[in-house]
Amino acid sequence: MSDISSKKTDGKEPAPGRTRRAGDAVTPDGRSARPSGPPEVGLVPGVPQWRTTGTLSALQELVEVSESVPAVVARQAGLSTSELHSLRHLMRGPLGPVDIARLLGVTSAASSGVVDRLVRHGHAERRSHPDDGRRTEVVITDSGRAEVLARMTPMFESLAALDATLSDHEREVVERYLRGATAAMKSLMR
Repeated sequence: MSDISSKKTDGKEPAPGRTRRAGDAVTPDGRSARPSGPPEVGLVPGVPQWRTTGTLSALQELVEVSESVPAVVARQAGLSTSELHSLRHLMRGPLGPVDIARLLGVTSAASSGVVDRLVRHGHAERRSHPDDGRRTEVVITDSGRAEVLARMTPMFESLAALDATLSDHEREVVERYLRGATAAMKSLMR
């Protein structure tokens, strides 16, 4: 779980980094309705200059939701998260079992089990590699493609509609912020 603010929430607490004060109004969903004032300061241990802002709170919420989406979508589709991630990768084109293992961060044996289950569901097929008959590639089927699209299209449509509301300048600012946030997170992976 990623926690930008180092404060845990249960959905009924104020946004990350904010503390509820006595007398604060609360919205029907349990969030603080306190007018936004100066951001809270120093809520990240060891980073006294930290200022929790609306953008950082929104980023925290996006990270938390994005961590939950694959498991929820996979469960709705009757798949494991590894199976769903494999289908997502296969949407881009055929892959070898070793490639799937690398993308999922699992062993070849685990990857083989994922592919076996996708084949049983009718969502993928094993085929001989067109350039090397000794090798096998995994290909998504129409059923697998339909499953992914049925589950993910509503989100993509909503994101495209949201993006269309932005001016070119706003889009540049949002992109710069998100790429910077991605770089900050990737710095932990070195």
